Amino acid sequence: MTGKLIFKMELFKFLRDKSFLIAAGIIGVLNIIFTLLALSAFNLTDSYYDSGSTAAMIGTLAIIWVILIMGNVIFAYIYPFHMLSMDYKNNVMAMMVASGVNRRKLFFAKVGAIFICTIALTVAITLIPFILCVAKIAQEGGWNDFVEGFTSVFYYTDLSVVKLIFSGIFGYINMLMLIAAACIIMKGKNLSFMLFIGFNMLNSLVTGILSTLTIAFDFSFNGVYTFQLLLTIISTVVFGYISLRVLEKQNL
Repeated sequence: MTGKLIFKMELFKFLRDKSFLIAAGIIGVLNIIFTLLALSAFNLTDSYYDSGSTAAMIGTLAIIWVILIMGNVIFAYIYPFHMLSMDYKNNVMAMMVASGVNRRKLFFAKVGAIFICTIALTVAITLIPFILCVAKIAQEGGWNDFVEGFTSVFYYTDLSVVKLIFSGIFGYINMLMLIAAACIIMKGKNLSFMLFIGFNMLNSLVTGILSTLTIAFDFSFNGVYTFQLLLTIISTVVFGYISLRVLEKQNL
């Protein structure tokens, strides 16, 4: 079976996972509802409503906002764990390998499918709230201030949209490799999450120590950014290699 067919198979399997698609839909609807409530509360601050009632509503919305953000973050982590572990838990991994599926191709197809699916789900559950917020800013006449504040961040830090996108993409791929290493080593068991935490702590410790070189040698901002990106790529390659080697030699 070719890598392209394996990739399509993984995408099809993930798109048929109704439980997590329903969960993503519920989170997306909750995000929209909360955004509308938050925008309504914003209007109340300038209205004739009782200030005590308004403050109570804003406080309640703040608590809901924290819970909802935690729900979004938890889902963003659980979904890749679920997709990497489901074949182990359902004994599908052994069947695919026994049927002649190349383990190396399966690994890259699975990681690629997970990356695309999680990005697509993230966009799906956040796009409408983002559009609502942008529309509200434009309605209130604060669009120019918003754009000015947004661009000033890049001006004062020497960042750019391209650099920000690259950092986000490589950072997320690095997280996927850490999750893949944990799930493959533990064969999809629930303790994979604990191993992931350990890998994440080790990765943060090593990169933190190596990052002190930028201070010792007084790197410029661009130098610090490039060095941090290089460390992320190295970490991704290392944990990707560990995942692949374990999978190739694993007794399924």
